[in-house]
Amino acid sequence: MNRLYATLASGLTALALCAGVPAMAAAPDGVAAAEPASVVAALKAAGHDAVLGRDDSGDPLIKASIGGWATQVVFYDCNEITHASCQSLQFSASFKPEKPFDAADAAAFVRDNRFGAVTVGPDRSVNVTWDVITGRGIDPSVFALVVKSYRLALDTIGTEVFSPANRPRLASASR
Repeated sequence: MNRLYATLASGLTALALCAGVPAMAAAPDGVAAAEPASVVAALKAAGHDAVLGRDDSGDPLIKASIGGWATQVVFYDCNEITHASCQSLQFSASFKPEKPFDAADAAAFVRDNRFGAVTVGPDRSVNVTWDVITGRGIDPSVFALVVKSYRLALDTIGTEVFSPANRPRLASASR
């Protein structure tokens, strides 16, 4: 059915161009980096706090709390002039661990978490990133799984680097 709609839409666009009518930009489907508000709405629908702003270069930036973890959602592959039409995003969290966590621990984590990346900074900070290409949009249920996987990854590292009294309330325990 989606293929039929795509074929009809492309045909209508071609007819509009032939008639001299400017084509409308196609709206993204689902959750898309091209529509930052759709990312905020999806995060809020999953019960997370999310506020849309801009980074220093003018690209969209979301500050969120995902399962108690302070997170930024950084937008990539945006138009350099308009800062719109972004194609991907990255969830990013950084924190100072209480317990030792080194490059070997980061490598072990990455082996078990396919979509995540973990680095340990010179100041011992642990940085967790999770990349998502959205293109024209991904299904909201798929996006919800991405967010859940990211949240569980943070929970996993949290159990390794923080004492129970000092780590955020683990989202995995409540969802």
